[in-house]
Amino acid sequence: LMTKPNFKTMLFQNKWWFILIAISIIARIILSPVRTGDYVFFLEPWMDFIKTHGYMHSLKFNFYNYSPAYIYILIAITKLGLNPLIAVKLVSIFFEYLAAFYIGKIANLKYKSSSIILASIAIVPLLPTVLLNSSYLNQCDSIYAAFCIISIYYLLTSKQLLSVLFLGIAFSFKMQTAIILPFFFVLMLRSKIKWYYFGIVPSVYFLSLVPAWIYGRSILELLSIYINQSSNYKDLTLNFPNIYIWLDNSYYETLKISGLLLTLIVTLLAGWWLSNKKYIFTLENYVKLAFLSAIVIPYILPGMHERYMYLGDIIGVLYILTIRKNYHLPIGIALVSFYSYTRCSRFNDILPMWPAFLIYTCIIIWASYDFVKSLKNTMNETIE
Repeated sequence: LMTKPNFKTMLFQNKWWFILIAISIIARIILSPVRTGDYVFFLEPWMDFIKTHGYMHSLKFNFYNYSPAYIYILIAITKLGLNPLIAVKLVSIFFEYLAAFYIGKIANLKYKSSSIILASIAIVPLLPTVLLNSSYLNQCDSIYAAFCIISIYYLLTSKQLLSVLFLGIAFSFKMQTAIILPFFFVLMLRSKIKWYYFGIVPSVYFLSLVPAWIYGRSILELLSIYINQSSNYKDLTLNFPNIYIWLDNSYYETLKISGLLLTLIVTLLAGWWLSNKKYIFTLENYVKLAFLSAIVIPYILPGMHERYMYLGDIIGVLYILTIRKNYHLPIGIALVSFYSYTRCSRFNDILPMWPAFLIYTCIIIWASYDFVKSLKNTMNETIE
């Protein structure tokens, strides 16, 4: 007779995952007192401003360049009187583990084992860039990334409305959500999601602006936050080894428009090609497509910063857990991403961009070839 394993059995079978989870938590505790430039020059002054200008009433002032959705979190932290440094980090850390949980949930669609979820919760937070992003740099990329992963999970489980809702929430926190949009575009063309559902995304974003609007900030200013963000830095690339490292930044405006058009054309052509119903998509093919979307778009899109491979890093873990081969591809992406973080330091002048660019390019070529090969294999198996 089959019996359910008890807690002690589960603990013994998964002890190494629990050990890694404990290590990831300890690492975050050690890094919790660290104050870096982004906190000192942005987050801390913002929270001081919030406290001295009436909390929610501070929303009418133009003191921040993030989306209001994140500022609401900062308002809650200051209103509750929490330690601002620790609280800011804890919010981002929570979403790191939430993203890891849903990475495991997606992989579990194939393996039907709680161990795969534990593996994800153990691995994702220990990625160098994930650990550094929140616990060291005080960044919040984990928030939009977690909602993107949740959105992908619900799409793969045929819950279209929930999927687009969470995609809208992700976009309300970070414009970088656009990096995963080609994945959703392909699935829309393949009738996996109704096109008109995407109207939910701008609707959710608009709703996220309403509290700030009610408290007095101009709706035009609020609607232009992302546009202004993209103009804050006049750099084709900032410590990120994409194609723009070879181009002259003095042609920024022209090359920025050209890069946006290139990204649009690549997305449209890929969507047109993959919309062909002769290609059969398995869970593995969906994962490979999401991975490609997360690494190709930053490669051809101008204005990328060192942190913009975050989605590629964590979807790389999903790749490892689901595909269970070609480990060098997601590991290589994680290394390229970490190299970008390292250049965003005193090592900027001594670390060249071209080695990371060459590795990055090879990974994209190899991953693209492997994806096309997988499509052909599934098509041939169906014919047979």
